[in-house]
Amino acid sequence: MSYSILPKKHWKKHDYLLYSYDILGNMLRQADSKSLSTVKFNLKEDEVESFENAEDIFEWLDNNGYHKIALSQFTSHVFFSLLKDFCYYIYESISCSERGKVTVAYSLLRKPLRDNLLYLEWLLANNEEFYQKIMYQDIDEYDVSNRKVFTNERVKKIIKLASSKSYMGESLNTNNLIYKFRFESKEEMSLQKIWNRSMHIVTRSNNYRTERNNLNFIFANLDDWNKFWDYYYTVLPQLMAYVLEICEAIFLSILEVDEFNILLNRMIRLAKYSDVSEFIETSMFKNNPSNILEILDEQNASITFECELCNEVIELNKDILNQFIYNWFVTCTSCHGKHNICRYYTNFDVKEK
Repeated sequence: MSYSILPKKHWKKHDYLLYSYDILGNMLRQADSKSLSTVKFNLKEDEVESFENAEDIFEWLDNNGYHKIALSQFTSHVFFSLLKDFCYYIYESISCSERGKVTVAYSLLRKPLRDNLLYLEWLLANNEEFYQKIMYQDIDEYDVSNRKVFTNERVKKIIKLASSKSYMGESLNTNNLIYKFRFESKEEMSLQKIWNRSMHIVTRSNNYRTERNNLNFIFANLDDWNKFWDYYYTVLPQLMAYVLEICEAIFLSILEVDEFNILLNRMIRLAKYSDVSEFIETSMFKNNPSNILEILDEQNASITFECELCNEVIELNKDILNQFIYNWFVTCTSCHGKHNICRYYTNFDVKEK
C-alpha cells in the first residue's frame, strides 16, 4: 500500500502492523460466528431451577461441581473482551501514526500494551489464578496498575510464563525485551518514558524528567518528531508479533484447530515478520513455508481452501504459497479475484490426492 503522509521507509512495517491487527480482528469475528464465548453443558434435572435463579452464574457453577465449565467460560469471555478493547486502541494508534500524529499514536499504545496485554498474558500464564482473584478477591488483587501487588518481578514472571506457553513468545522476549519495552523506565528503549512524556506536559521522574525551560513534546522540532516516528516502527512490530503469539495460544485453547492449519498460520505470519524484524534472527522463516509442500508430497496430500468471492476451491501450490508469503492477497485461480489473507485460518482442508 502507499500512504500520503507516512514516510516511505515505514510503509512495509505499517503494512505489517495492519496485517497483525487484521489477524486479531479475525479471531474476534470467528468468536462471533462460531459462538466461541459460549460454553454449552448439560445440567441435571434437579439443578435447572436453582441455576436459572442464581444471582452469580460463576459462583453457582463453582459451588455445584462445574468449576471447569466456569473457568472455560471465564477464559473465553475475558479473552475476547480484552482483545476487542485492545484492538480498538491499537487501530487508532496505527491510524494516528499513518497521519503523522505521533504523540497521540504513542499515548494510545499505553493502555493496550501495559494493561490489556498483561491481563492477556496472565490469562495464558495462569487463568485459574486470574479467575480466583477477579471472582473472589478485592480489586486491589487484580489491578495490574497496583505496583505493590504487581511488582516488577511478578510482571516479569507472568510475561515469562505466558511466553513459554506460546509458539515463538520466548524468542521474541529474549533478554526480557518485551518487559523492557513496556515497563522498564530506566531503559533507553522503554516506551514508559515516551508514554509519560506524551501524556504529561511536565514530568519530574529522574528517568524522564522534563528539561529545564522545556515542555514535553510541545517544542519538538522536525528531527525530534522523526526520531520518535522511527522508533514507533522499530518497537511496535516486535510487540505486535509477540501479541499474535500470546493471542494464538489462548485462541487455540478455546477453539480446536488441526495441526496443518496451525502450521500454515505460523509459517505465513513468521515469514511476514521476517521482513520487519530488527531484534531476532529470522532468515529461516522465509524458507519454512516451502517445507509444507514437501510434507504434503510425502503424505500424498493436498491443501485447499474456498475463495471468499466465488466459492470455488483454491489448491495450495507453490505459486499460491508464494502469494501468501510475499503479498497481502491471493489471486483466485477461478475468478481471478483478490482473496485477503490477513486472517487466522481454520478452514484449510487437507485431503488425500
